[in-house]
Amino acid sequence: MTEGTLQRYFKRQAKLAGILWRKIKFEGQRGCPDVLIAKGGKVVLVELKNPNGKGKLSEIQKRQIKKLTDAGIEAHVIDTQKDIDDIIKNFPKE
Repeated sequence: MTEGTLQRYFKRQAKLAGILWRKIKFEGQRGCPDVLIAKGGKVVLVELKNPNGKGKLSEIQKRQIKKLTDAGIEAHVIDTQKDIDDIIKNFPKE
């Protein structure tokens, strides 16, 4: 499985659950998560990594995610379909 395959799976599962899924960029900021998902007032940022085990967070990504979580924003690093399924099941059903 590639990161692209994982991204397509994430997008499809989010859509099936009625969760808004968006690929995002933070203008002028490097190392920020690349996916936003939202439903029922819950917003989560996600950094997708290659599921082959080679995808590692860079130091700047670690710092950016820490800044976001320190500000009270839920942010995750995901590299498996199970991680995606776990995040999706923690969203409001309706």
